[in-house]
Amino acid sequence: MSISQRLDGRWIVKFKDLEGRWKQRSFSSKADAVAFERDCQYDKRENTRITLLEAVLVFLKNVPHSQRSKEGYEFCVAGHDRMDGTHATGPAECIAAKYVDCLNRRDLETVRENCRHAGMANATINLYTAQLCAAMNWCVQEDLIRENPWAKYRALPAQHQSRQGSLEDFQRIYACLPLWMQWACRTAMALCVRPGIVELFRLKWKAFNWQARTVSVWMGKTSAAKTVYPPAPYMEEARLRFLGDNEDREKLVCRSFRDKPVTDSNYATTWQRACTRAGVAMPMYAIRHIAASQMLAAGADLAAVAAQLGHRDLTTTGRYYAHALPSAQRKAGEALAAPSLVQLGAAQTSKTD
Repeated sequence: MSISQRLDGRWIVKFKDLEGRWKQRSFSSKADAVAFERDCQYDKRENTRITLLEAVLVFLKNVPHSQRSKEGYEFCVAGHDRMDGTHATGPAECIAAKYVDCLNRRDLETVRENCRHAGMANATINLYTAQLCAAMNWCVQEDLIRENPWAKYRALPAQHQSRQGSLEDFQRIYACLPLWMQWACRTAMALCVRPGIVELFRLKWKAFNWQARTVSVWMGKTSAAKTVYPPAPYMEEARLRFLGDNEDREKLVCRSFRDKPVTDSNYATTWQRACTRAGVAMPMYAIRHIAASQMLAAGADLAAVAAQLGHRDLTTTGRYYAHALPSAQRKAGEALAAPSLVQLGAAQTSKTD
């Protein structure tokens, strides 16, 4: 940027615009030219810095995310307005305007404390901070920032809620459920799905292949589809219900008692009420674990059970489900050939003699 005077007495200011192109303006007095130059002065470092909000927005703009994931990011840094007109403050909303390179451990603890104040568990707190770190890591890769200021800090120790449950407890809860929810539970167990909105309550009849007797289930957690081979009695009942729905392939398989789509509050409240009546504390997610345990206990191959569950890695199936089957370990021990043990014992006796 420079100031110069023309032969006619006017003053010229040369400057760069926001796109880096050189331009010039003329003024009648030097004072006006100096004032304009002062207004155009800017800190180059300041212009290259981005705030936490900007980092999240540019990350969401350039990296594909599901609508639910986008809403989670937006709530974290901007909160949301409730239907009653009040504003729900996001965990990181108070630091959204800070430059990323200025964030420190105190800012991280502020976000965590806001989450705790909202009653969130450590697992949920880690989820929000991991979202922010993902946005900042992407900005590092794109050379928008030099480093992620929170990368060196560990996540909080999270105690995940137990998702285990026995078949006996499930049967007690099942007896207290309304008919529409009982059908949903039978579907969840037969298809080994995660009993939630994505996999269970958004499943449509078009996922059923009646000739092959299979069901294709979209798994939102892994963003992949799995093919399930349900039990024959379930497929027969499902076929009758499909015919009752006039073979409408776009119809939801599991619906509420009012024949409406099930919401989070619908099934969660219904399940909790049944648990209270049955005197059992068990999450609905345990249905998936019970289904896996029953298949393994019946002698099903681990790889086949993993396919039913939609696991890509057999170690995942073994780590989460095999431990719940001491009977299977007992059967493995009994599988050792008794004659071989007798022969080994006899051979050892002969050596000692």
